[in-house]
Amino acid sequence: MKKSTAAAVLLLALGGAAYWLQADGQLKSLWPGASVAPVQPAAGGGSKRAASSVEVATAKEGQLSDDIAAIGSLVSEESVDIASETNGRIVEILFADGAQVNAGDVLFRLDDTLVKAVVTDAEARLALAKTIVERNAALLKSRNIAQSVVDQSNTELTLAESALALAKVQLGKLTIRAPFSGRAGFRGVSIGAYVQAGAPLVHVEKIDLLKAAFSVPELNYAQLSLGQSIMVSADAVPGETFEAKISAIDPLLDINGRALRVRADLDNSADKLRPGMLIRVSVRGPSRSSVMVPEAAIVPRSSGAVVFVAAGEKAAETKVRTGKRVDGAVEIIEGLKAGTQVVTAGNARLSDGAAIAIVPPASN
Repeated sequence: MKKSTAAAVLLLALGGAAYWLQADGQLKSLWPGASVAPVQPAAGGGSKRAASSVEVATAKEGQLSDDIAAIGSLVSEESVDIASETNGRIVEILFADGAQVNAGDVLFRLDDTLVKAVVTDAEARLALAKTIVERNAALLKSRNIAQSVVDQSNTELTLAESALALAKVQLGKLTIRAPFSGRAGFRGVSIGAYVQAGAPLVHVEKIDLLKAAFSVPELNYAQLSLGQSIMVSADAVPGETFEAKISAIDPLLDINGRALRVRADLDNSADKLRPGMLIRVSVRGPSRSSVMVPEAAIVPRSSGAVVFVAAGEKAAETKVRTGKRVDGAVEIIEGLKAGTQVVTAGNARLSDGAAIAIVPPASN
């Protein structure tokens, strides 16, 4: 124990002697190979704090726009549930599920046996009525028939023509056609099924032109206009975006959500999209110049965000007001000019006026 104490005292004495010799410049003369830097006393008697190593980046001017982002759905330009206008039994189906159909194509035929018989009867009655009218006209010239009889035969001719026209309309209702060109869905009936008037048989969707339906907050109303281009993406078609043009803006605002409904026309001639798909919409706003800095330069404070500006060998704490964040960069609305160097690494331990030593960025 006594030996340890003596050794410690000896080491302290040697250290003190070396300090004073070095301070007086005598250590180098006693030991020429020594390269000990003289200790500079700091103001106030304390030692000087070493400079902090930091990385810096230059605030740059960039172009930003206040885009509107929204979620919506795709809807068909035209969509209809095909139904029969009269009761009847299906005797023929002339399309395949999911097939492309053209306007006027026959989709279903209903049993027309009875109605064809009615048409034949009406045609016969019409022929008879015409014969009677022609004969009465000849008799009227020879004054061998009363005018009232002639008038009655003319009326019966008109009724026969109407009856035939009605029968032909009824016959036409038994042939169900596509009202427009589009893609047929899945039929819900089979041959031999008896259907009631108005019962849906199949739906047809016009999908070569789709409508992007979405809503935006009322505050963005001034940023929308008819014919404006928007960009649409769908999770079901990753990696692709589609351009659409605003075709309609609902004049009525949804008072519950304070949102404005918008529709845009989207060309789907490539057949990549389908009605009902979830879409993400981006409406680009007007471009503006902005000062941008890396996200790493922003240091949060309770009173707001700050950045440390590299001013010579010192760091100056500068309060800033931030805006949008885009691809790892932050917009500076107030407090910084383009071209200013800001600290991006090592700023967490800095304070205003701290000494800094700029080092090159670490290689990845």
